[in-house]
Amino acid sequence: MTLIDDFRHALHGLRAHPGTMAFAAATLACGLGAALAILAVVDAVLLRALPYPNAERIVELAELAEDGHPMNLAKPNYDDLVASVPSLAATSFYQSGPAAVATGRETVRANAAFAGGGFFAIFGTTPLSGRSFGADEREPVAVVSEAFWRGRLGAREDVLGSVVEVDGTRYTVVGVMPEAFAFPEGASLWLPVTKGDFGNSRTAHNWRALGLLAASDTLAEARLSANALATRLHGQFGDEVNLRAFSLTPLGEAIAAPVRSALLVLAGGTLFLLLIAISNAVNLLLALGASRAREFAVRRALGASRWRIARQHFLEAFLVAAAAAVAGLVLAAVAIDVLVHLAGRTLPRAAEIGIAPSTVAAAAIGALVIAALLTAAQLVGGERAPLTALREAGRGTTGGRGHLRARTSLLVAQTALTTVLLVGAGLLGRSFLVLLAVDPGFAPEGAVSVRLSYPTTGDPAELSAMAQRYASLGEALAELPGVATVGGVNTLPLTGGGANGAFWDGTMTSFTQPVPPQLGYGEFRVASAGYFEAAGIPVLAGRAFDARDRADGAHVAVISATVAKETWPGRDPIGQRIQVGNMDGDMTPVTIVGVVGDVHERRLERAPMGAVYVNVAQRPAAASEFSLIVRTTLPLAAVLPTLRATVDRLAPDLPHSLQPLAELRVQAMAQRRFNLVLLGSFGVVALLLAGTGLYGLMAFAVAQRRPEFALRQALGASSGGILRLVLRGGLLVAALGIALGIAAAVAGSRVVASLIYGVPATDPLTLAAVGIGLLAVLLLAGLVPARRACRVLPREALA
Repeated sequence: MTLIDDFRHALHGLRAHPGTMAFAAATLACGLGAALAILAVVDAVLLRALPYPNAERIVELAELAEDGHPMNLAKPNYDDLVASVPSLAATSFYQSGPAAVATGRETVRANAAFAGGGFFAIFGTTPLSGRSFGADEREPVAVVSEAFWRGRLGAREDVLGSVVEVDGTRYTVVGVMPEAFAFPEGASLWLPVTKGDFGNSRTAHNWRALGLLAASDTLAEARLSANALATRLHGQFGDEVNLRAFSLTPLGEAIAAPVRSALLVLAGGTLFLLLIAISNAVNLLLALGASRAREFAVRRALGASRWRIARQHFLEAFLVAAAAAVAGLVLAAVAIDVLVHLAGRTLPRAAEIGIAPSTVAAAAIGALVIAALLTAAQLVGGERAPLTALREAGRGTTGGRGHLRARTSLLVAQTALTTVLLVGAGLLGRSFLVLLAVDPGFAPEGAVSVRLSYPTTGDPAELSAMAQRYASLGEALAELPGVATVGGVNTLPLTGGGANGAFWDGTMTSFTQPVPPQLGYGEFRVASAGYFEAAGIPVLAGRAFDARDRADGAHVAVISATVAKETWPGRDPIGQRIQVGNMDGDMTPVTIVGVVGDVHERRLERAPMGAVYVNVAQRPAAASEFSLIVRTTLPLAAVLPTLRATVDRLAPDLPHSLQPLAELRVQAMAQRRFNLVLLGSFGVVALLLAGTGLYGLMAFAVAQRRPEFALRQALGASSGGILRLVLRGGLLVAALGIALGIAAAVAGSRVVASLIYGVPATDPLTLAAVGIGLLAVLLLAGLVPARRACRVLPREALA
């Protein structure tokens, strides 16, 4: 017989058992779909090279603090690094963030990157049209992204030479970068740093930086030179520098670092789910093989070789696996869209994630491997079944002990893997609940933020007008029905933005002076009167900003409790004078008038750093991006339409957006929610597969032992006794799998330790809940075949 004949036999086998084959294919499709979706994400984020000609040589430069966390670079430290590391062929420092951009047709908020040094030379990407700019650029020019050119500039062919205004400054467009150039992620414009007083503070961590390794040098050589410099700086400047080392990280690794651990854990979870799906499919085909034992025994007796039997098994398995692979690709495409949406802004390189040729290749290879595994399992599990079936053809048996042992072993493994997945999901769930209970330091409910972008060149008169505009708009919003209070801040809590750095005792008069000893360290925020009340931040001592703090009055500041405790332990900080000029360029000392509660400015998982707040009326330089917080006495749904209409009417020229303050917390937990939903989904699917697996195994065992149960009934055994007998066997299998799974989860607890907060990786409550819960579900799954065993009639013992 030819391969075509074997293929026809395989199709006939599928048509003869459509339900079993379809269920096996659906099971495999679930596992493959999840695996392919996560593979596509891992490929785009962790494995695929960045789309830049020099990608393999680009490194991110950063300072490392005493506790090892990375910090942006202070400009003097950056300059020393450039001069001291010959392995860096090119370097660049940059900042990026939202800006008000006027295109001539409209004013919009767009992300702009201000870059100095050889920014574009580092990447080596050729502009789509025009040119980029280099380290010697002294003119106000702009390079725009292809998306901005098409979406905001109308894809004009004469765009080169046109003018855009960014925060009130006019820039001439000289180039358009191709769509593939997306660094920093989300940037729409790149502008040169043509001038600026960077100061001499070595603790003003204001700049991110990149370097390009020389073609003949290695990363290890560059790191050695950089760390030698760090040691020298620390010895020379002491407390004036708070770095302990420099970090040089390949750019691809640096971009993926925030999600690397989570994606690897999720990849492991999908591998477990795929193995569970495969074991479930193997169990189904073993059961089917047992029922077809007589068919294969007859074929063997008629001269079919083992190779021919194996080939038919493989073709049937391949058809099932191929169907599963196609369905898995469809599921993966849908899942990828869901994953990207669910992850929000937490997933880097999201635009590159999709079904790639490598994903299709992985699906094809997966189908072949799965088909081989299914074939091998059937051959090994049913090696002696054909002859046994032929000898016992008259006894109505459906398979031998070989099948049962193989299926039992697979179910134990499947249950163990399910337990590991559920323990991981349980730990993430417990951690999520703990994090929900963390007090963010402000009251997010019942408030909405109005985010404004004000175009300003930094001219004092413009800054004064900007502060007055904010105040006027705030007063107008406060008059609306249902509004309790209004106040603003330049950086909202939990958004991770804004400056932070050292402050001093108020004796400096110029940036050219030697920096005095650091007095303290904290976040820097620019706020208005009413902010603390509107945000729900308690005033602990002194007062908040109010009408007394005029632009021409004495500069004042409010500090958080952590700053007060760390800087003036056991003393009253009210009345103390400090300088924060390295934050906004204003050397005017400020007098502390109040102490407020700590706020989580960056992450809920980290203790608040502490903050220094200055008044926007007095120091507006760092407030071109400003958010008015409106606290309401009515439901937000009743206030938002009026609020939006008022802002549209009073500030039509300013890019603005409204956002319920509660969404800040939702966004801050997006990564953990993403991890929880994915691993939880894997756990639920695995639980369903484990339940169906136990059901199938017990149904198979009951079918084999029907004569035994009939005989027991004839000899006087009660239905309850038979029920307990059958359930005991199933529960022993389940308990063994759960025990092995819990042991594996404890042994691998370090894997998830970095993804959880406030819960030990070997949390006894989670382990117990998963063990008991899974055992209960599997008990329910085994009740149907157990009750079926109770209904066997005694006369069947004579059959």
